[in-house]
Parts: sequence; structure tokens; C-alpha cells
Amino acid sequence: MNCKRCHHTNEAHIPSNQSKSLMKVGKCNIPDCTCRQYLDPIQEIDEELM
Repeated sequence: MNCKRCHHTNEAHIPSNQSKSLMKVGKCNIPDCTCRQYLDPIQEIDEELM
């Protein structure tokens, strides 16, 4: 999935247990990207997504 803020994939973000995102990733690791927190493109996971 892509970050709602910077549009980079979740793999480009640094894993973080302190993150509030569903993917548990934080700061973007792409050089020159100023994104500090991954924003989930979805708000919650429902039964259909699982």
C-alpha cells in the first residue's frame, strides 16, 4: 500500500512499533522525502479486507 501523505510504498518507510499506522511503519526512508509518519490509505480493516 502507498502512504496517503507522500505516496511511497509502505516498504519505503522504516518499521516502528510506536507508529499509529495499521502497517506499523513510520518515517519514509526515501532521500529528500519529508514524510515523518506513514498515513494509511484506509482508516480501519473490516471483515471484507481481511
